[in-house]
Amino acid sequence: MRCQETEEHKSLVCAIRTEFLVQRGCAHEFEALWLEIRGMLAAAPGFRDEVLLNCLGYPGKYVAISKWEDRKAFATFYRSPAFGKTARSGDGLYRISRPEEAYEVALTVGQPPTKLGGWRQLVEWDIKPGAAAAFEASRKTLFDLRQRHGGIFMSQLCRFLGNSSRYFVMQAYENRDAERAGLTIPEIQEFFAAHPATEYVSHWPTGEYYTATQVAGPAA
Repeated sequence: MRCQETEEHKSLVCAIRTEFLVQRGCAHEFEALWLEIRGMLAAAPGFRDEVLLNCLGYPGKYVAISKWEDRKAFATFYRSPAFGKTARSGDGLYRISRPEEAYEVALTVGQPPTKLGGWRQLVEWDIKPGAAAAFEASRKTLFDLRQRHGGIFMSQLCRFLGNSSRYFVMQAYENRDAERAGLTIPEIQEFFAAHPATEYVSHWPTGEYYTATQVAGPAA
């Protein structure tokens, strides 16, 4: 996986997605460990921000999404002895449930919330060949529409660095009711009718809901 190696990518933030399955009864210990890692992240050169999400449907599932100036900054931190030692101290608390993935942040509308809790949705998209540009343009229209009607903090589109057809969308809402209310807005309903998901994918995208348990930014 490569980030920031072409002129096109130099201005794009790199996002790292890591998924964990925590042993039953170990959530408190895992979150305490991540609090320690959060302090290390805040002091790391090139670190932008990070959120640790807990899946609402699977209580033992967590997703960490960290943002970096480029992939090199993340790799330097990831390979540091201090991080390695701290990560190994959690052996037995959790396991990595899928390979860590690197993305580039293709689009952000709004600002990420800094408070814990809330209602977040992650949706994964596998785009049909030749449809990526139209898909990205459609998300920009949709994100702007959703932001205009309120109830949402941020919508973000991240493009997988391993190929240009995989994406995930992260949206942070004020609460569950705000997310559902957005689906009843006539202008948004018209958008979905005019731009069905089948324009971009062969298989329906999959999504899950989360709440934020930790949020971090760079040290002041």
